[in-house]
Amino acid sequence: MNKDEMHCLGKITKLHGYKGELTVFLDTAKVADYKELQFLFLEIKGSLVPYKIELFEPKTNDSVKVRLAGVNDEATAKSLLKSMVYVRLTELSVKDEDRRDMVNWVGYEVFDQTHGNIGVVEEVVENRKNPQLEIRHNTGKLILLPLQPEFVLEIDDKSKTISTAAPEGLIELYLE
Repeated sequence: MNKDEMHCLGKITKLHGYKGELTVFLDTAKVADYKELQFLFLEIKGSLVPYKIELFEPKTNDSVKVRLAGVNDEATAKSLLKSMVYVRLTELSVKDEDRRDMVNWVGYEVFDQTHGNIGVVEEVVENRKNPQLEIRHNTGKLILLPLQPEFVLEIDDKSKTISTAAPEGLIELYLE
């Protein structure tokens, strides 16, 4: 598999029992979105190796218990610890596609409808409950803008700009 067609969804973090089951941390908006997956691709020595999923059971908000075909004992499972876990881009949930796109916004100029050019996106903070744009103002100060639909009016990938309608007083709060 070509990595360009894949998305790194997480990492195998530990064993789950002694019969080859694994705990996988998933960096996803919602673990349950992936319960119908047929295969996981593990990065082993720089190559992506497909493993058929026999069991996919959510444990927490960001981890699952998996059993992979051919992984039936502790020794085999241990050899997979810390492997990065990939899925095909076509299998990404809609929320995770959006999260993936957000990373590309670093470097975009941000224009607010009241304040004009307020700076450049330095980072996208992917907090699950409240994702935010970290915007470096031309004064050097940092502005945090929640990525809520009512605040982000338009994202233009061609011109690499983001148009916003920040809540009243928010930008002033950071520039004081």
